This record gives sequence, C-alpha cells and structure tokens, in this order.
Amino acid sequence: MQWAGGLAGDHRHAAVGAVNAASSRRLRRHWRAGALALLLAMTVLPFGAPATQAASTDLATNCGVSLRTEASTASPALTILPTGSVVTWTETVPGSSWSATCGSLVTGSSWYAITAVNGQSVSSLYGAPVAYAATGLFRPADGTEFLEGVDVSRWQGPIDFVAVRSAGKRFVIAKATEGIGFLDPAYQTNKAGAGAAGLAVTAYHFARPDLNPANPQGEADWFVDSLGLVPGMLVPALDLEVAGTLGTAELQAWVQGWLDRVYARTGVRAMIYASPSFWKKYLADTTAFADQGYSILWVAHWFVAGPTVPARNWSNRGWTYWQYSNCGSVPGISGCVDLDRYNGSDLTPVTYGADFAVSASPASASVVAGAATALTLNFARTFVTTPIQVTVTGLPAGSTAALSASPVTGSSTTLTVATTRSGTPTPVGSFPLTITATSGALTRTTSFTLTVVDASAPVVRAPVYRLVYPARLSGSLPVRIEWSAADPDGISAYGVQRQTAGGSWQDVALPSTTSTSLTQSMSVGTPYRYAARAADGAGNLSDWTPGSTASVLVAEQTSASIAYSGTWRTATSRYASGGSLKYATRYGASATYTFTGSGVAWLAYRGPNRGSARVYVDGVYRKTVNLYSSSYVSRQVVFAYNWASSGAHKIKVVALGTAGHPRVDVDAFLRLTIQ
Repeated sequence: MQWAGGLAGDHRHAAVGAVNAASSRRLRRHWRAGALALLLAMTVLPFGAPATQAASTDLATNCGVSLRTEASTASPALTILPTGSVVTWTETVPGSSWSATCGSLVTGSSWYAITAVNGQSVSSLYGAPVAYAATGLFRPADGTEFLEGVDVSRWQGPIDFVAVRSAGKRFVIAKATEGIGFLDPAYQTNKAGAGAAGLAVTAYHFARPDLNPANPQGEADWFVDSLGLVPGMLVPALDLEVAGTLGTAELQAWVQGWLDRVYARTGVRAMIYASPSFWKKYLADTTAFADQGYSILWVAHWFVAGPTVPARNWSNRGWTYWQYSNCGSVPGISGCVDLDRYNGSDLTPVTYGADFAVSASPASASVVAGAATALTLNFARTFVTTPIQVTVTGLPAGSTAALSASPVTGSSTTLTVATTRSGTPTPVGSFPLTITATSGALTRTTSFTLTVVDASAPVVRAPVYRLVYPARLSGSLPVRIEWSAADPDGISAYGVQRQTAGGSWQDVALPSTTSTSLTQSMSVGTPYRYAARAADGAGNLSDWTPGSTASVLVAEQTSASIAYSGTWRTATSRYASGGSLKYATRYGASATYTFTGSGVAWLAYRGPNRGSARVYVDGVYRKTVNLYSSSYVSRQVVFAYNWASSGAHKIKVVALGTAGHPRVDVDAFLRLTIQ
C-alpha cells in the first residue's frame, strides 16, 4: 500500500514525509531491491505464498481454539491453538455447553477428543493422553482453506484483471483515498476492471492522523463519498500505518471516530488493516475494536509461515485477511504487488449487502391426522453462497419435520411435516409454524400454516361387564357395563345398544352423552350383549363395536362346585335363593367355590346375629366382610370380584366366629360368564 505523497515508514515504506512522485518511485524501487536481496539471503523463510496444509482426514482450526483437559469450559486450558492448526481427533463426546465467535457465533455441547496437534501427540506436548476442544471451531483440514487476492493502487499502473483472475486470484482491495482530498487516480479504473473480470472487490482508505489529528470524521466522509459502496462489494478497510504525534489514547480515539462515522453512513463495520508491531506499539494491543464487533482484521505480516495476530488473537477471532508479501509477482500486473490471503473458502461473510430470503410454497396446507404434507422452501440468494441451516418451530404435539437437504446449499429444499395418531396423537387444529433460516450472521424467517383435520372415526373399546356390590338378587342382578373410545379430536358423544337372548338390538338411554358406563339388570341365565359407538369433535362417527355375550349364573349352596370345611348347617327360608342356605358359626369353617368365568359374587343373608368372614380369591386375601345388620335382609351380594377375561378361579369364604353373633351364611355364589 502506498502513501499519496511518499512512502509510509512504519513497516511498509522507506521514509516518512512528503516527497514528490518521482522520488517516491525511486525510494520504492530502492526499498524493494533491498527487500529482494534480503529475501534471497533468507533461504530458511518461504518466498511468496506460504504453503497450505497438505490433504488429510484431520481438522483445522477456524480461529483460536482452547484445548482443554476435559470436555468442559470449566476445565483448565492446556493451550490456545492458533488459526490453521491441524488436529487429529478420535471421537466426539458430550460435554458442557459452549459458545464462541469463530467467523460467526457458534454454540453447542459436543467436543472433539483430540490425540495429536500438528502431527505431534497430545501426550508428548501436554502430558495427557487426550485433550478436548469444542466441535464448532474447525473445518476439514483437506478442504480449500484460503482464497488468494491482491491489493493495488496507482503504483501498479494499468492492470490486466482477466489475467489476474486466471492466475487464481479471487479478490482485489484497491486504494481509494488518503487523508482528506486525495483520491487514487487508478481507483475507479481498478474497481471497474476487477469487477468486470469476476473478482470480488473493495477499497481501503490510507489513514492520516498525522495530518488530520482532530478530524477523523472528515477523512471518513471523504472515503465514503469516494468509495461508491454497492451491494456485492467486500467490506471496505481502514489502513493504519502512521500515528503522527498522537499518543495511544488519542490514536485509539481517532480510529474510533473514523470507524463510527463510516458505520453511521454505511451500516458497515469496516475492516482494520495493521501490522502486529504497529498495533502493539501505537494502539497498546487493544481488543476494544474487536470486542465492539469490528471482527475483520487484515493483518500485515510478511515472509512468515503464519501471521502474528494482535489484540489477543483479535479477541479470539483470528485473522480474516493476511497480507503475507509486499512484493509478489502476479500475471497481469507489472512489477511488485502486495499479496493477500482470505481465511476461508467463501467471501459471503465479508460481502456488503449479502442477503437471502426464504419463502414457503404453498404457504399453508391441510393434512389428515396421521398423514404427512410436503412444501418447498425457496431461497432467493443475493451474494450469499454459504450453506443455510433451517429449523422449524411451532410444530404441534406428535408431529415431526424433515428436510430433504440440510444444510441447504442450493436454492430450495423440501420440508415434510408428518403427523401421527398413535403414541402422542397430533391434535386437530391450525398451527402457525415458523421456519428460520440461518447463514453466518444472517437469519431470515417465513411462516407456514399447518391445519390438521380428522377424517377418521374414533377407535372404540368394546363394552366389558363387571359384577357389582352391594346389590340384591331378585331374579336379576345389577351388572355394570363399561366402554371407551380414543380420538385426537376428543369424544363428543357415545351411543350404546343392547341385545337380549340373541334378539334385536335396542338403544340404551345413557346418563349423559359422554358417559362411559352404566348399570343394568341382567336376568339370571339370560345372555346379553352390548355394543358401543362414538362420535369425535370433528363429527366423525364410528361403527358399532359389540362386546362379548355375557350371562349371570347362580350356583346354589348345594352345588357340587362348592366344597365345605368344618361344620355347616342347612336352614330353609322362603327368603333365601332356592329356598335354603348353609351357615356356620365356628371359627375356621370355610366354603370354597370353584368355577370358570370373568366375575364372581358371594350371596349371603345379613342380620343382627350375623358375623364376619374373610374372603380369598385364588388364594389371595381380598377382604373381611361383616354380615351384621340391625335388621334381616336376604339375598345380598356382599362381595364381588372381576377379571379382564374369563378363566378358572376359586373364591373361599372363611368364618371368623364373631363373638356374640358368629353366624356366616352362604346362600349362593354368582358367576359372570362371557363368550
């Protein structure tokens, strides 16, 4: 980079002060001649572009990366790996959450387990078998890491930018202005020529705080007025090479004033050009500008394998551009030219006006619960070529979203939203979905309305039957009938019908439209069958779902299926079932009924002289039943038990010999059969 009236003397120019153009050219030639001689003598240093990382299956750091003893930000840092370091990793492991600015804001909670750095084992470097680093800070080591470019001014004379492009260069940074009032006479020609050749282009301003110590805004205005910034250009630059008589705080304030003015007028945070030595000597190695969001550093550090990055690795962001030589040879340019490198393979993050829009087609759709719908997400890109990440929020319960491509590298992707009726069913209704697309620091959203409808009838559970107590046998017995249904829309109403002894189906009146049970009398020995259906909230009506055929049967106390133990006596009574019953008064006397069915009940007499008995079902104690009553009551169902299906079972009644009123009756046992 060249000073309008002479050559800056900090680290790129031979003298400080105003000299005429002829002497400038002479000094420049003399300086470069000496520099070339020095380069020839320094054979241990690389000449021209530094070597790039050889292909490997490893990863390279995108910025300064902390290498830690554990997968946690709370663990000690073994070192900070410079940008471009190559690591060998063996696996990813979960760890603590992390966030970092590494070109853009990245977050996550996964970590690489790293066993080698730049070909040397972690154990030999740090004394540990493995170290850890956050996963979002790397790129493939065998990928294209850098883009090459040049920075030019009037000193290069006429330039064949097509030849420059053919030589592999991808960007040009052209000098536009210096101080107040100087416009590089080649700027417009260089800008137009580079753009026409397909090169990304921007401009720099050579700062003159020595000439305008109190007017950085004036220099900024002159630059912006001359710049001609349009979308598609790269972020413009402030070139810092001279400090004049300004002290550290004064120069920092000057730089701040210039940057703030450019930002106010363009909305762009300009990149900053400086050498490590200048930044440390004159700006006290401050991180203030990097911390304010001036994240793009153009560092000048020649003839080294990798640049020293000031300001604590530019607040751990690393370098974005690196001017690695001040005297390179490029086809299309006569004589020496500054050589530069961009730290990445895509210029989108440093392109002014880079943007994209996302839209959904169609913008809404209806889908039957349990089915899926697809839509196309279209991306209108403006100078954005980087992949776009897509997320979807607002999905209803039980639904999922899937992309045909993620991240999106082209202009569209297909988004499929699937619903379900099983597990957690997707509810019916309209749901506004938010589709968020992110590329670098750019985030754009669009919406899509998903309407879930229910075209399916409810799923009905067939009626089941249960014996109940307390109850009374009088030629028939109360039996509870239960049913249910499920549907994403909910159930709005049920219907129930009854069939008696194989006859016609008859509607049954329900306590309410949404009742799921009722109790009805079944005549002993008569087969009954119930059926249920349901309507959902969308008005879908199911078919009738019949239950099994059920009958209530009586085993009188004289049945051979009942085994008695201890002393039992027979008593006749016109109030008893079958006209008689058996009773016991002594402790331990028992009656065991063996049967096949889905329900069983014990029929007994209650009265003032009746006592208590324990009830066992299939050998398991279930309840102690007290038959005492202040008055005599016959044919009482005093205990009942039910199963989900029919099977072979036993019920056992054991008298407890209650003092003063020990009598326990077995009038009959009842069983519920289904078929």
